[in-house]
Amino acid sequence: MKWRLKLCISYVLASGLALAQDSVRRIVAGDVLVINVAEELDMKQNLRVPTDGKITYWLLDPVVVTNKTVAEVRQQLYTMLDKDYIIKPAISVEVSEYVKHYINVTGSFLKQGRVEIPAERPIDILDAIGLGGGFSPRADKNKIILRRKGQVSTYTKKQLDKLYSEGNRVMIEPDDTVEVQESIL
Repeated sequence: MKWRLKLCISYVLASGLALAQDSVRRIVAGDVLVINVAEELDMKQNLRVPTDGKITYWLLDPVVVTNKTVAEVRQQLYTMLDKDYIIKPAISVEVSEYVKHYINVTGSFLKQGRVEIPAERPIDILDAIGLGGGFSPRADKNKIILRRKGQVSTYTKKQLDKLYSEGNRVMIEPDDTVEVQESIL
């Protein structure tokens, strides 16, 4: 009986970690998923999400997992297993390894170049400035440029501070470029 209690506690803890992941990031090709069903040791699998986004788990048909949260994948697998194989399966889905994502910080930063962005939380443009080491002494804080997939947006530091104080953030996506030009003064 004690081992079942320990098993349940470990699933609750794993679920807590998974909940943190659920709300943060969608699954992409290259992520590694750990899928497990309580009391079914032979059903534990570590799966790297292939480029087509479909995983094959146990006896189920292929499941598209890309662009879904961990919670959505868990629910989809639960539904499929409950339908044909296991009544009310206690299934856990976690991301054990995230694909690394990068942004470019160029111009008048203390550190320039390609910078890895954290997988565990989304970042905004002010976070990106921090990843670049902050502004250099010659930075023009009235010309902060965000380049994303061919589109260009320009901000001032004051605009960004105001948006942030109002609870609005300019979010950063993988492969964005944040550029700060040098002041001519």
